[in-house]
Amino acid sequence: MIIYNTLTRRKEQFIPMEPGKVRMFVCGPTVYDLSHVGHAKTYTQFDLVARYLRARGYQVTYAQNLTDIDDKIIRRAAELGIPPQQLAKEYEQAYLEDMAALHNTSVDTHERALDHIDDIVAQVQALNDRGHAYQLDDGWYFDLTTFPDYGKLSGRTDTRPEDALSRVDENDHKRNPGDFALWKARKPGEPYWDTPLGPGRPGWHIEDTAITEALFGPQYDLHGGAVDLIFPHHEAEIAQMESASGRAPLVRCWMHTGFLRVGGDKMAKSAGNFTTIRDALAKTDYRTLRYAFLSQHYRSSMELDESTLDQARGARRRVENFWRLIDADHDDQATRDLTERARDRFYARLDDDFDTPAALAALFDYIREHNRSGQQPGRVAGNFLNEVDALFDTFDFAPDETSVEDATIEERLAERRRFRGEKKFAEADAIRNDLKARGITIEDTAAGTRWWREG
Repeated sequence: MIIYNTLTRRKEQFIPMEPGKVRMFVCGPTVYDLSHVGHAKTYTQFDLVARYLRARGYQVTYAQNLTDIDDKIIRRAAELGIPPQQLAKEYEQAYLEDMAALHNTSVDTHERALDHIDDIVAQVQALNDRGHAYQLDDGWYFDLTTFPDYGKLSGRTDTRPEDALSRVDENDHKRNPGDFALWKARKPGEPYWDTPLGPGRPGWHIEDTAITEALFGPQYDLHGGAVDLIFPHHEAEIAQMESASGRAPLVRCWMHTGFLRVGGDKMAKSAGNFTTIRDALAKTDYRTLRYAFLSQHYRSSMELDESTLDQARGARRRVENFWRLIDADHDDQATRDLTERARDRFYARLDDDFDTPAALAALFDYIREHNRSGQQPGRVAGNFLNEVDALFDTFDFAPDETSVEDATIEERLAERRRFRGEKKFAEADAIRNDLKARGITIEDTAAGTRWWREG
């Protein structure tokens, strides 16, 4: 199994620090507003990563943080006239509901920053003891000159417009322009904690490393997030933890997802071009949305529009229509080799940096080959498709008791063919329209009439 490692800029064999066990952390949201579908892309793709690692036999501990104290939360709460903790709790609950609606079920623990204040303070003190931190009138800062490896993840140390910046870390007295806040001193009207560092609250970057150190220790296997977090956020995490512990690397493998774009631009709340997960799920079902995300490689950027969703629905329908041909009581030994070859290709693609589009291509190749074989798909085929859906969670294989039975559809199509042969086109069109109203689309081709159920 190989994974592209952002740190080394190449694909590498994935070898956990402890055989058979994977400690995995993905940066969660700042809970000050509803999450958008850009978040949904990242968290759905990492949901598949965790599912697949478990399917490969690893014991996975998947942690995600929730930033519940931050400049953005304080500012938004002040606008609404409510306490920051109240705002954070409301949007934390909304985020968890959104993830459940998307069937992103792989996270083992969501860790709030406010539950780790003591861990944060201890890490800042360790940095100070080792000569990496200094205090100014507005709090404690990390001294970048004490960590020569700063920039090794991103290959740079300069700030660019696309970066997710470290909120408000400006002070004319900083030793270096890039020095970032570890602990922010108390300000009037803001939440604060009395600590040995002085009254105040955490900086943004220190929350994640304090959480992961508490859960996993100073080093662990896999860290994920969106590509805009590479600099400066993930660079800061590396600088903090490796400086505090004296051990490197902080993470064995770094994974980053590509942007979700709208009209070519990154989707972001700050840009005002975002669609919330709730709005998206009001217009389409979770399976189609998941399929749209998982049909793209996690490292790729993608556009999400009606065309993308239509393609996802159509692709789902092809798999579900094949599923309806499966007879679970049929012993399909005649096509066992075909199925096993397809299964091997499917898993080989996922073993290569979670290449979901190539894995799905292997699935569609299999469906085409099986249809050409003229053989009845049975238990072996059914087991393979169930394995696929356990990972992707994008197909509806449950029988719909309210749907039109296949035999009834075929009877109606035979009747329609008779009407067409008798040139009773109005009666034939009435059958087409009746089936359309019941969720069945038909298409007349040179090879005959095809039909499928609408997604």
